[in-house]
Amino acid sequence: MNQRRETLALAGIILICITSIGSVYLIFTGNPAPAPEVSVRGGYVLDQTTDQTVIRAMALSIQLNLSAHAGGLLNNHQVLITNINTHRVTFSSNVSYSIVYSNGSSNILRLETQLPNASITMDTSDASPLNFYVFGDSQGYQGSIQDIVTTANHLHPDMLFHCGDITPFGQEKQYQRFDDATGNLSVPLFLTAGNHDIKLNGGQRYQSRYGPSTYSFDFGGAHFTIFNSSAGDVSESILQWLEDDLSTAVAEHKFVFTHIPPFDPRPGGNHTLLNTTTATRLMNIFESESVNVVFAGHIHMFNVSTPSTVTYVITGGAGATLYETAEKGGIYHYVNVTVSGPQVRIEPVALEEPSFARDQVVIRGRNEDLTLTIDDLMQLPTIEGFSSFQNQLENWHGQGVYKGVKISDLLALVGGMTTENTLRVTANDGYQQEFCYDNVYPNESWYQLQGDMILAYSYNGTTVPDWSTGLRLAMLPEDGQYSNGDCLQTSAPGMGCDIYLSAGARWVRYTQIIEVVP
Repeated sequence: MNQRRETLALAGIILICITSIGSVYLIFTGNPAPAPEVSVRGGYVLDQTTDQTVIRAMALSIQLNLSAHAGGLLNNHQVLITNINTHRVTFSSNVSYSIVYSNGSSNILRLETQLPNASITMDTSDASPLNFYVFGDSQGYQGSIQDIVTTANHLHPDMLFHCGDITPFGQEKQYQRFDDATGNLSVPLFLTAGNHDIKLNGGQRYQSRYGPSTYSFDFGGAHFTIFNSSAGDVSESILQWLEDDLSTAVAEHKFVFTHIPPFDPRPGGNHTLLNTTTATRLMNIFESESVNVVFAGHIHMFNVSTPSTVTYVITGGAGATLYETAEKGGIYHYVNVTVSGPQVRIEPVALEEPSFARDQVVIRGRNEDLTLTIDDLMQLPTIEGFSSFQNQLENWHGQGVYKGVKISDLLALVGGMTTENTLRVTANDGYQQEFCYDNVYPNESWYQLQGDMILAYSYNGTTVPDWSTGLRLAMLPEDGQYSNGDCLQTSAPGMGCDIYLSAGARWVRYTQIIEVVP
């Protein structure tokens, strides 16, 4: 729930205005006291002030205890609980309270007590059969997320699970766009972080919004375990926690959710945990503790495999570029899971293929990729400079100031490139140019001729889509002139000006795909 709180202190009176979806509540209290101490099971305290405690539900049942500081009271203190289905939850407490706000996924409880301590319990009613959706790797594409939200609000599954890679690279605005897309969701959504979510300090932003990415809970005769594998490995502390959590679970069914799977089901595939010892240990834990299904993302496809007694489901098709053909599981989808008695039914549900706008670019690395919008590009380190280029007739064109992101910085988001790799840049009309390692990471002599190689999103102050030929590849030499001679000296054999003498031909207009190829 988006909300704005304004506080005005006058003569010992505090006026608190809470504005949310057109509703305003006014609550008057006495002089401010320290925020109460809070302990919570099944939730995470996202924020706390003197007058309000904000909790994100991380289970379908919550036990909350609040204690006022010495001499203080809890009267009029508010508890905002998010990520719940308000139509199916019930509350009980040792003190009186009133629900002053409800929007389908959040409730605000106002305590009405002269006591210094309060206990609140929240439970969600069971439904039969148990039903939940699982998906992953939306990577900033909100179209699929909005479609899943619309379906969930209509069909009312018990909950949703996102297996990570919510964002392209973990920035505040990227998380906010996801929150906006899920803002009207009326069922709980449980998350874990993916490797893209923790890039550029994104892990801290993840936790401040959603709480820890390793947790578990019981519901409807099943145990749900979510754990963090976003770093490409799993820490010893999490491995120990997994063993303890799964060994003590007594539910009939055990479901596990993470981002990176312990193995790649594709023949010869290696898009999996970096530490093979950890991967083997995980699979042994899952088997010894009788886990029914492990759900993971990371590999952009749908796949179900059962190498032992445990079923592994790859569901990485919520928006990121697919890794396989449709025949091999390369489909945009989410997974609909229904549990009825001992039976578990797993069904992929097709999503529409993402539409590609001219203000987006796909960055493909050797083992991962992501799609970036103009807004995403603007959050990366920016470089700006005057430049121009010669065409095949040696006429000068393109004079102006270009602003964008270094190609090397973009590749760093997907694992970089080596001297053995080639960089291929493709326009939306299929036009292509290829570049070598030294174009992306120029040495001193190449840098003097070529300068930084950038993906420009702005030209003379005009930004895509208003800039009609962007996104565009550009070179920023120090003298502001990328001549045909410069191009020839900075083209590897069989590339660029070595086969067609035009510096301008290297400046790919309408850039759509930047990819590292062997």
